[in-house]
Amino acid sequence: MPRGGYLSLYLWFCLGPAVGSEGLEAQTKECVITGSLRDKLQYRNRLRYMKHYFPIDYRISVPYEGVLRLANITRLQKAGVSEPNLQYLWASLNCNTMEIIQNVLLEDHPSWNYIKEIYELLVYVREIAMDLQVDPQVETILTLANSGQDRKLVKPKALLDNCYKVMDLLYCLCCKESNIRNWEDCVVPQAQPHSRHPLPQCAGPATLLYHPSQAQTSLVGERELRPPWVEAAPPGKTKLGEERFIP
Repeated sequence: MPRGGYLSLYLWFCLGPAVGSEGLEAQTKECVITGSLRDKLQYRNRLRYMKHYFPIDYRISVPYEGVLRLANITRLQKAGVSEPNLQYLWASLNCNTMEIIQNVLLEDHPSWNYIKEIYELLVYVREIAMDLQVDPQVETILTLANSGQDRKLVKPKALLDNCYKVMDLLYCLCCKESNIRNWEDCVVPQAQPHSRHPLPQCAGPATLLYHPSQAQTSLVGERELRPPWVEAAPPGKTKLGEERFIP
């Protein structure tokens, strides 16, 4: 099936003929796509494809800034970074992570198609924000992640655990009431007592919140993630994340 066919069929069965119309809101589309991601990233799948099908204690070399955790999101929220920017950052960094994971697998590996499907859905989420005016803080993180200067070894399942947890934090508030089945059981984050930083509000599609301004900042569509590469291991040690394998 050509690129886009899988998602087009998924959107059609979920939302019906409205999907093909220009009136489909970006927010609804995001909830459908991330809902499919949420289903694929359920714990049973992460355990099966990212732990059971990998050697014991196997780790992959990834950029230090490419590991996006809940604490990173909370810190950026307090710094005033908008939700659309955080969602774009999450999708971009995890697209790169899926490429890195897939790069250590042969196509015959049982996890190869699983990672491929997750990557394609993340690309769609990222493409929704093609005209997003990117926050300088997000731009800095992406630049550091793509530079490849600082790297760390992380277990494959831990990478997908972070992807799932951050997605729930960023999308549950707006998608829980969207009638998308895969978002019905998510837990909306609660504001901390006496916190000066209220929870973000659903503000609608990112493309309506920001106007392209090439004179002020680069556009999402003008940037490409650096192709993944694998850091060589110290002499005498197994080159984790470098050797392609089939379990």
